[in-house]
Amino acid sequence: MKSVPERVSALRAEMKKEGVNTYVVYSQDAHQSEYVADYWHARAYMSGFTGSAGTVMITETEAACWVDGRYFLQGEKQLEGSGITLMKMGEMGVPKVEEYLLDKTPEGGVVALDGRTIGSLQAKALTKRLAAKKIQLSCGEDLVGRIWDDRPSLPLDEIWDFPVELAGESRSEKLARVREHMQKIGASYYLMASLDSAAWLLNYRGNDIHCTPVAYAFVLVAMDKAYLFIEEAKVSDAMRQTLLADGVEVRPYHSLPSIWAELAPGKIGFDGKEINELLVESIPAEFPVVEEKMNIVVSMKAVKNETEQANVRKAHLKDAAVMIHFLRWVKAHASAGITECDAADYLDNLRCEQENSLGISFDTIAGYGPNGAIVHYKPERPGCAEIKPEGFLLVDSGAQYMEGTTDITRTIAMGPLTDEMKEAYTLVLKGHLALGRAIFPDGATGANIDVLARAALWSHCLDYKHGTGHGVGFVLSVHEGPQNISQALRPVKLLPGMVISDEPGYYPTGKFGVRIENLTMVMPQAENEWGKFYRNEPITFVPYEREAIVKELLTDEEIAQVNAYHAKCRELVRPYLKDEEDLKFLEEVTKEL
Repeated sequence: MKSVPERVSALRAEMKKEGVNTYVVYSQDAHQSEYVADYWHARAYMSGFTGSAGTVMITETEAACWVDGRYFLQGEKQLEGSGITLMKMGEMGVPKVEEYLLDKTPEGGVVALDGRTIGSLQAKALTKRLAAKKIQLSCGEDLVGRIWDDRPSLPLDEIWDFPVELAGESRSEKLARVREHMQKIGASYYLMASLDSAAWLLNYRGNDIHCTPVAYAFVLVAMDKAYLFIEEAKVSDAMRQTLLADGVEVRPYHSLPSIWAELAPGKIGFDGKEINELLVESIPAEFPVVEEKMNIVVSMKAVKNETEQANVRKAHLKDAAVMIHFLRWVKAHASAGITECDAADYLDNLRCEQENSLGISFDTIAGYGPNGAIVHYKPERPGCAEIKPEGFLLVDSGAQYMEGTTDITRTIAMGPLTDEMKEAYTLVLKGHLALGRAIFPDGATGANIDVLARAALWSHCLDYKHGTGHGVGFVLSVHEGPQNISQALRPVKLLPGMVISDEPGYYPTGKFGVRIENLTMVMPQAENEWGKFYRNEPITFVPYEREAIVKELLTDEEIAQVNAYHAKCRELVRPYLKDEEDLKFLEEVTKEL
């Protein structure tokens, strides 16, 4: 197997053949997904950096990899000795990808990339930026694919029908809503590349991406029928007939560019952020584009219907029982020589044993001690740390059930804690509680309330380098917008029915990590002369770490909030616990402060 420097050298040889000065490797697939199948791990192949996001750039003499704040420490470890420079995005003196491109590519040169892995909107913006130096952007060649001898194949697992009893709305009803939107924007067709949008719209699920039950497919909606472009081996005869009964015709995955010849000319609506550049280039001029700021299905599925809301609440109570058993187990085994990997495996197995389990929703993060300061740390054998009966173990994990998707982080006291650890935990908890009791007006975005989660840390001149909250799909992706909570100014309103995480943290390098995460659902609070007001209602019910709380740092309101939350944990989760020891543990860890 080639080393990273050998792969970079091989890529440069291909670049020279094609007259390419700079080659860019993105993390996305042909659908601009965050999580991708192994076939699409080109950026990880070229650099050795395995985080879910990042960009690698190879010039004739240099190589660099851009990572965000979640991956600074992981990037340092994985890029060490690779010859690839780590670029910490947002840090002082670190150039942006486009700035580096302009600086390192000669005037009149060529920048190339795999056009499947860049959205058309991003490609347009990049082309405009490069024009300042008359640099050409070439989106045709997958040069990494040429040198990747053992590249995995695209998955071929069958998709399956997701029952309307759980979805709460039939595919015919959902398609009708899309067509209503098409009429409003004057489009004859609507094109979607988003994998979770396709699965949600057509009420199916798949197994193409690890931890995310989606399938590689495109959807084209016309006024009289819809087309699902997917590998035909992935659709059983029964599923094909089920789709056809609702006016959905199955076509081969790679045949989308050829369908235009069959269709009457008309306007096509799509979101240029998710439709890749090569696909857009295949659309004939007779099909003018109505470019949307957001795929309409993204906003449709972000607001969970009543059936989805009820089911996702059930999923979280089932998952809370798993977590409570795990907390008891891991504390009891703190002196038994278990490792981070042992803890992660035990928790993953517990979830997989549950009724209606579809597995985990992302690779479990179990970081003990200094590893907890690596925001998206994944323990791997060999080399995962042994857990000792002291300090913090940070566990960020989740599950996919037929009833919903879960995501929870708990920072666990494995034994005695230092005063610094307790203070850090309490400050993070204060921010978590503030966001959890937030009431905000209709029209508020995540940027309007992000400060609530950071204020306690800021008062001590501390902070964290990741967003505070992300949207979560319904038996789909654990990271699913458009809603989020962060300092970034995104014009997405928080609306009733949206599920979003509440997860402030603190990560002193080389010491420990603290993160506390619940999922919340935006719900109506009041309506009066000042308008509508909403609240964040927790749907995660797993106790906080009482041993880590400095009660004197909490206000009376915060103490009452913790006690009320713990009482709710006892009330709602008790019926799901079958083990008497788990019941006793729950009573003990939810005692009033």
